[in-house]
Amino acid sequence: MKKTLMILAVLLLLVAGLAACSPARTPEKGIPSPTVPTAPSFPAPVVVQQEGAFGRGGAVAPTPAPAFPPTVITADQQLDAERKIVRTGNVALVVEDVPSAIEQISGMAVSFNGFVVSSNVFGERDRLFGSISIRIAAERFDDAIRALRTLAVDVTNETTNSRDVTEEFVDLSAQLKNLEATEAQLLKILEKAETVEDTLNVQRELSRVRSDIERTKGRLQFLERTSSTSLIDISLQQSKLNLEFKASRTTAKEREEIQFAADVSGGFAPYSFHWELGDGTTSTEVFVSHAYRNDGKYTVTLTVTDDRGNKVTETRSDYITIIPGWNPGDIVGNAWDGLVAFGQGLANVIIYLVIFIPVWLVVGGIAIAVFVRYRRRQKKIQ
Repeated sequence: MKKTLMILAVLLLLVAGLAACSPARTPEKGIPSPTVPTAPSFPAPVVVQQEGAFGRGGAVAPTPAPAFPPTVITADQQLDAERKIVRTGNVALVVEDVPSAIEQISGMAVSFNGFVVSSNVFGERDRLFGSISIRIAAERFDDAIRALRTLAVDVTNETTNSRDVTEEFVDLSAQLKNLEATEAQLLKILEKAETVEDTLNVQRELSRVRSDIERTKGRLQFLERTSSTSLIDISLQQSKLNLEFKASRTTAKEREEIQFAADVSGGFAPYSFHWELGDGTTSTEVFVSHAYRNDGKYTVTLTVTDDRGNKVTETRSDYITIIPGWNPGDIVGNAWDGLVAFGQGLANVIIYLVIFIPVWLVVGGIAIAVFVRYRRRQKKIQ
């Protein structure tokens, strides 16, 4: 019995000594507070352990305090972390039908565990253009690029980019843990604040830390989403060859110059041209200048062939109207004809005078003689 009491007394002395050497405790017993590197203006609390209790045989059984998640990422942990790769692509396709291609790409996005971000279809004359952006599962990126190639008549551009954001993601994760630890510590300090000024200062710092937490979480979510899915922007143009031509004027006079111009879209450049201007004249130029020599109506035909052998023809019946115009040769001819007619008339007058003047002289002489004899008789009678 005496031996047992002596052992208990020794144990009591040991416990008392340990209690005297223990550091100051926080108000909440047994809850440790880690050092906060991001908020050095506040005192760093020390880590305490819950006081032990006597167990059977007089042994002390301390209760370990819970610790915060580790904030330091080792090199091995970083190498073992999942890689975060952001992949994007830009593809330009020539397709037979733009609306049908957009529908197929939309279905493709769903089959690759993705979705359509945006799509647009617009027209220019008879030709359609389109654009569509899709997000798909990152591991299906290469499959999607290959599938897009199969939809196209031709791929005019293909660009892919990869960006490793693993280091940024790991750094942000560590920052978030530190910020959350700082928030927890600030909440404890807020509980111990005794004055209004101290309370306001702690709340101001707490508001800043919470803002940083939300901003860090948002960036982490963005990196998580962009690395788990890949964005592909696709531009589409229709392979249908379209043709239109016009003339500088559709009504002109003989020998006036008329310019013809072709406007071609779609298909595959370069293009070749064949003009038929209606009067037997042909040309293989893009721009043609021609003067018609004779009046009338003329039909113009243009055939365009692209680099793949696709052809399109446009014909405009009675497109050009030519009216008679000023011609120096015609003017000279008409003037000569007028001069000849005038000469013929003058000659007729001269011939008329030559033939009929003697007759008129005789008739005039007779008339004068009759008149003289008449006057003489009148005088005798008087």
